[in-house]
Amino acid sequence: MSRTSRTDSRSFFTFVKKGITDFHQTASIVPSQRFLVNAMVDAAAPERARTIVELGPGTGPMTGPLLARMRKDARLFTIEIDAPLHEELVRTHTDPRLTAILGSAEHIEELLAERGFHDKVDVVFSSLGMSLIPPAIRERILESAARVLAPGGTYVQFGYFHTRYVTWTKDEGLKGFNYFATLKRHFGKVSRTPVPANLPPAWVYRAHPRT
Repeated sequence: MSRTSRTDSRSFFTFVKKGITDFHQTASIVPSQRFLVNAMVDAAAPERARTIVELGPGTGPMTGPLLARMRKDARLFTIEIDAPLHEELVRTHTDPRLTAILGSAEHIEELLAERGFHDKVDVVFSSLGMSLIPPAIRERILESAARVLAPGGTYVQFGYFHTRYVTWTKDEGLKGFNYFATLKRHFGKVSRTPVPANLPPAWVYRAHPRT
C-alpha cells in the first residue's frame, strides 16, 4: 500500500523556501505544475518500465504520478541532493516500489549499486535545472544517465522556453542554454514537446541512447 501527498502544504513551503534561498539548486520557487507533470509522466511511459530513476525529485510532485502509473512489479529510485527536500519526499511518499536516495546525480550507477541494483534502467526521469548547473557537473550527470540506460531506454528532461535565450549562472554568466544541443552530445535521437500552459512555458525532451 502506497501513500503519496500531492497537495501537502509542508512540502510545498519547504520547496518554496529552498527555491528562494537556493534557486540555482531548485531552478524554480514552486513545485512543477500539473501541465508539466502530466507531460513529463506521459513522456516516460511508466506503464512499460521495470525500473525508473528520477533525478531531482524535490518534494515529489512528479514522484506520486509516476508511482500511480507504474507496474506493481516495477521499481523507482529517486536521487535528490538536498537533504530537507529528500526528507519531505520520504515523509510524504511511502511505497514498497520506491527507494529514495540522498546523493548526487553524477553518481547514478554507484548509488544504485550501493542499494544492490546492478542492472540497466528503462527510464531516467530528470527534473534537474540543467541550465543552472555548472558545466562540468552537468556533463557528468548526463554521462552518468547515458551509461545507466538500457538499449531502447528513455531519458526525459524538461527545460523552460526562456532558457533558450537567457539564463544566468555563476560559472557562465548571462547567456542562452540549448537543451536540444546539450542532449545530442550524449544521446542519439532527441525530440521535444511544448507545454505552453505551464508557468513558465516549458519543453519536455525525450532522448534515447545511441545504438
